[in-house]
Amino acid sequence: MKFQIAISYWATVLLSVFVFCGSCAQDHKKNNMKRPIERLYSNVDSLDYTTMPQYFIEGYQSGCFYEIYINGILIFEHYENVGLMNHATPINSRILQSGIQKVTIKLFPLGKINNKEYTTIDADDSFRLKIFKRDKKQPYEAGAYDIVKEHYAPLTDGLPYYEETFTFEAEVPYQLNGWSESQVLIDMDPKELEQEILDFYKEYDDIIQNQDEKKWVDMATTRELEYLKSAHYNDSKNSGIRSRINHFINVIDSDFIEPFPMDKYKIIFGGDGKVVTLKSIDRKGRAAYSYGVEVEMSGKMRKERQSKYLHLHKPKGSNKLEIIR
Repeated sequence: MKFQIAISYWATVLLSVFVFCGSCAQDHKKNNMKRPIERLYSNVDSLDYTTMPQYFIEGYQSGCFYEIYINGILIFEHYENVGLMNHATPINSRILQSGIQKVTIKLFPLGKINNKEYTTIDADDSFRLKIFKRDKKQPYEAGAYDIVKEHYAPLTDGLPYYEETFTFEAEVPYQLNGWSESQVLIDMDPKELEQEILDFYKEYDDIIQNQDEKKWVDMATTRELEYLKSAHYNDSKNSGIRSRINHFINVIDSDFIEPFPMDKYKIIFGGDGKVVTLKSIDRKGRAAYSYGVEVEMSGKMRKERQSKYLHLHKPKGSNKLEIIR
């Protein structure tokens, strides 16, 4: 009887070990099955600061198109002849650390609309900007935020173009390296820099066309991790990041990936000349680089041309362009 009990005991122990190890193997396998894009966002430590301020910006216009830059890096543009409401755009990814931040607004005439040509910005047009913040650690309540700054552009008649830069002060608990120690690209030979930019875009487009997920992750890691840290404080499970992951996965998995030739472009510098991108001349408010992809809208798949700004820099100690925003 004692012998039978001993056998039964050790059989139970061995079975438990087998089940446990089998479970570990399944968990390990499940973890390994995570896609490279998903692993990129999940392999980060959570952050728990006393406060986690999230900054937002909104523009309100009448009679003009506009672009908004934070610290010289484009964050929002509006090129449709309609007003926008409730379009708060998060800007933490452009804020590298606490202190003074620069805001640049660029206003443009509407051009030709309904057979009428609008070639200037006039005094009866308007543009207003609002910067506000909320604490991520506080329960969300609609309208519960602190206004940091409001700005009204002082417009006069007959302006073919309007640009203005002003500042606001931000307090954030994190610090990003970003482009703070990058090389000053604006000092480079223009032709040499242009060729390097085009070569980079060609390499990036090859990755998109081949739908190479791992290479895409390798190329975008710095940008995505700084975005995750600044905009969402490493909260990789929130809906904003999940939506971002789904967008990138959709490009990689799309049954329709089509190349488009590069638009005629102009080189745009930002970040005190340390960051560069290509802006389309052919299509107002668009990046010069684009590709075709399938997207789901109202339950149906449709083909769409997507334009993507790649903000490039050369990190300290490197002579190779990389994506920073």
